[in-house]
Amino acid sequence: MSEARNLSFADIQKRLKEMDAERVELEAALQAKRGEEIKVLADAYAKKLQAGGFSIFEGIKALAPYDTATTRRSAAEPRPLREVVTGATYKNPETGEIWKAGAKGRVVGWLQAQIDAGKRAASFATDAGGFGAKNGERALVANTAERTGGDHSGNG
Repeated sequence: MSEARNLSFADIQKRLKEMDAERVELEAALQAKRGEEIKVLADAYAKKLQAGGFSIFEGIKALAPYDTATTRRSAAEPRPLREVVTGATYKNPETGEIWKAGAKGRVVGWLQAQIDAGKRAASFATDAGGFGAKNGERALVANTAERTGGDHSGNG
């Protein structure tokens, strides 16, 4: 780069254009080599699958866990429903740990493990905290005045 200091402004601009053109050529050559290499790898993999008595489809299916582009949840895929109720208190039956559900964020690990195992979050609720007395159903607040803490006269 010390030679660049000895070049004129016009020579530097000319050299930059030459280097940009060379970069474009190198990127095209790289993509061509990349395409050739993936074909060689795919061919070798296909031969190994056939030698092992597997179909191409089975081989592609076996590669799915390695595909980082498809392991993330897509934007079109809906989020799973949140089973816990905001403000409810849950108790870990094994340790006695108490956890109060917030409006956002993750479900505490032990409760999420229970939910993943097929148990209902309501079965770990410790108080009314938004739950009815029957089968862990969520109690509905009767009207806006109760939710906001105001009275029924419209003054609050």
